[in-house]
Amino acid sequence: MAVVTGGGSGIGAATAAAFARHGAQVVVVDLDGDAAAASESAIRAAGGDARAYVADASRPEDLEELYGYVGREFGRLDVLHNNHVWSEKGGVGEVSLDGFRRSLDVGVTSYFHSSKLALRLMLPRRAGAIVNTASVCGLAGDYSIAAYNVLKAGVVNLSRSIALDYAQSGIRCNCVCPGPTATRPYEEMRVQDPHMWQRTCDAVPMGRLAEPAEIADAVLFLASDMARFVTGTALVVDGGLSAWSGLPPLGSVADSRD
Repeated sequence: MAVVTGGGSGIGAATAAAFARHGAQVVVVDLDGDAAAASESAIRAAGGDARAYVADASRPEDLEELYGYVGREFGRLDVLHNNHVWSEKGGVGEVSLDGFRRSLDVGVTSYFHSSKLALRLMLPRRAGAIVNTASVCGLAGDYSIAAYNVLKAGVVNLSRSIALDYAQSGIRCNCVCPGPTATRPYEEMRVQDPHMWQRTCDAVPMGRLAEPAEIADAVLFLASDMARFVTGTALVVDGGLSAWSGLPPLGSVADSRD
């Protein structure tokens, strides 16, 4: 049984679908009820088992109601994928204090509270996996998204802390660190600023954005028994972006000579 927050679109919807394809009952959680319902419908149409659940994951009371529902309806929780996010854009000198605080509340504090409530359902069975969506920006950083950089770095170390605290209790926790992915913000960029969108694609050594399903496959691996000895890791899925120093290429491998 799996819970996916931010499951109405993008990486969350792809992950919910992947879990369902592999036999999990999935609760698709999203603030947008129409998006959650659409994700549920798509999973059911493919033969999977899903239930849409509308909640604001940044509200502690909403999360408490969610996990109360999971406990009553299913009596167990095997996998949690924390995937929701909100962040105010801008550099350190541009982000408002309220915007910075809300970014951390939605992107880190709510992950902490969601995981804490999930652990209450996992610990009695001494089994479970938590996978958090972080970012390559949580490992390095990027221009003009200071709040996002900070919150994603927080997600990385929150995941490590959960992993260490519960390693001997049968609970694993990891995070996935996507590079640029073809989700709604990048689709909007493609229309509104095609030059920047192309520059983003060109910055990725593989020459394109990730598809949400490619990130979902990494989440599926981390949540599965195939990763049963993997905990506390930040799995980078970025098409080689973080392998690059940022210096301009000096020539292709084919052109090099000893």
